Amino acid sequence: MKKLFQTSSLVSVLNVSDLTEALTWYGAWFGEPDETPMDGMAEWRIADNAWLQLDATAETVKPSAAIIGVNDLAACRTALLEAGIAVGEIQDWEVVLSCDLHDPDGNKISLAQIISQQ
Repeated sequence: MKKLFQTSSLVSVLNVSDLTEALTWYGAWFGEPDETPMDGMAEWRIADNAWLQLDATAETVKPSAAIIGVNDLAACRTALLEAGIAVGEIQDWEVVLSCDLHDPDGNKISLAQIISQQ
């Protein structure tokens, strides 16, 4: 099936209950947010056309998930551990390597590295 239109960017939104706590947690590995589009929100540009947004304006926070592609999963995992952020073991899925971590609200962040098909 043909795509109806071309897309140009992606914003993945994770709801959080406490923006200050979330900024501390995400800031430990992303640094300061690139944007604060409005009160109760913060955004990081994580790739050329991809953003991760935290939203503390929702009445109810239900954990969700985001998958972030990386070039060197082992190095990313080591950096997170050295920053004091709990992260799971690396899993080998034959086509991709991944590991998971959870923010204070239970949002699941999976880091994934495509395994070269050489």
